[in-house]
Amino acid sequence: MLTVGVTGRRDLKKVLKLVEDLLLHLEKQDVKVLVDRDLALSHPSERVREAAGDNKAIRRADVVVTIGGDGTILRAVRKFGAPLRVLGVNMGSMGFLCEVDPPEVFSALDKIIRGEYRVQRARMLSLFIDGVCRDYALNDVFVFTPKPAKVIDFKVDVDGVEVFSGRADGALISTAVGSTAYAISANGPLIDPELDCLELVIMNPLNLGVKPFIFSSSSTVRVTFPPRSRRGAAVYCDGVLTAVVQKKSVIEVKLSELYVDFLRVKEVRSTFYRKFYEIRIRGERR
Repeated sequence: MLTVGVTGRRDLKKVLKLVEDLLLHLEKQDVKVLVDRDLALSHPSERVREAAGDNKAIRRADVVVTIGGDGTILRAVRKFGAPLRVLGVNMGSMGFLCEVDPPEVFSALDKIIRGEYRVQRARMLSLFIDGVCRDYALNDVFVFTPKPAKVIDFKVDVDGVEVFSGRADGALISTAVGSTAYAISANGPLIDPELDCLELVIMNPLNLGVKPFIFSSSSTVRVTFPPRSRRGAAVYCDGVLTAVVQKKSVIEVKLSELYVDFLRVKEVRSTFYRKFYEIRIRGERR
């Protein structure tokens, strides 16, 4: 029996309505549905509450339907853990990671049930601090000044080769999936969704000649602080503060063995570039 997990924003009535509609739709097709426990227990429908599932069970589902936006997907990955198979339903304003809008989700799930889909695998980032793995990120790891309006003095090397040394607000290490998020707003390049690589953007460097970098998927990005540094840094994974490190610390970021599989029922590349044109160039909001 196919198992579908469902999670989403609890603060939107339209999400709660869609969760109930999905449950009824899938159960008619003999599909087992597990609703994120926090969402289920806050739902007005007794039938939805009865479908509550724990985090481990939802992570093992054949597909997890996330209803919200890109942030909902990021929170689901952090909550349930990876690997995870995701179908994103966009109710946000961006939705680069999402596959369908609400009216399309029923037909999309019908296709998935029939096996008519493609898997887009997105590897996550592993964050190491002083040799210990501390966290994971789907979009990006951000090494940032711990004090607003104060730059940090740091060095970045990739596979032992120095690529930056100086003062800046910080360094952003991104996956290809994360290139459409914070990285592109910081003048990083748009990365084709089919590529497997690392992106490095030095944030607001005092040296204006510094440009973004793209590195191979096997690379390790290392951030250290020279003796002249006055402070360490705050380190964020997908926007969540992981640690505040001292200037003697060593930060390393590389692609992880963990991954998220996005289930695609549309053509990946054309959909990606259409979204980019509509949202980031024309400024259309959903």
